[in-house]
Amino acid sequence: MAKSVFQMNKMYYFLAAAAALLLAASCTQGLKTRTFSYEDSALADQFDSECNVSCEFEYVTGGVGRELQDKINATIVSTHILYDEADGLSDVPVACERWVAATLESYADDIESFSDNFDGEDAWMFNFEYRCTGHFGDACKARRLQTYNASYSEYTGGAHGISSVMYDVYDMTTGEIISETDLFRPGFERGVSALLSDALKVYLAENDADPEMLFSSPEPNGNFSVSDTHVTWVYNPYEIAPYVMGTIELSVSWNDLKPYLK
Repeated sequence: MAKSVFQMNKMYYFLAAAAALLLAASCTQGLKTRTFSYEDSALADQFDSECNVSCEFEYVTGGVGRELQDKINATIVSTHILYDEADGLSDVPVACERWVAATLESYADDIESFSDNFDGEDAWMFNFEYRCTGHFGDACKARRLQTYNASYSEYTGGAHGISSVMYDVYDMTTGEIISETDLFRPGFERGVSALLSDALKVYLAENDADPEMLFSSPEPNGNFSVSDTHVTWVYNPYEIAPYVMGTIELSVSWNDLKPYLK
């Protein structure tokens, strides 16, 4: 579709929370970061509909060696922003701009393919919204581990949108994302699943939720964060419960996990 079909309303802003921002005490000491935010929108004239896209990611600017810095930033780009199109890019602001532009281009293609089959009365169907974010979170300083929290949401018509949360845990000595098998001994799954089931009972009681709504029992799923006191697993809608129950986060203390740790 020709770009003239769209009226582009662009807002670009670059936020540096501080010239050399140190993360909070719970995070890996000495890590310096900035947050880049970028938004753009497109109006499809024939439907009087709009697509809004926003992207906001925190990334490393110092406090570690340049090789480690670039490695972490490149992983943020490939894991949460551009995926297979990352091609080794470590420039998070550039990646955000590319993702927003590509998402709007995809919207333009959708509008073009639908234009012959819908009219102005169907405008409500084409008010789309996409948002992705990523920020550094808690850390376990004793193990030199740093959590990165990412989320993605979209609305493309219908009763509700969809969203997901993904945690990465970085080994700050290597810049690699660790997995559960890096933390736990072989055969950990059964014991940790039991601890998660106990945590779920507490969660359901605290939130006055009906256990009959659950699809399945929680198990280690690779989507976890760390802090100085505990490990938290996250279950997105439809993983173990219906959409109405939202995202479920279950925390287990390091002390309770001790029998299963390497």
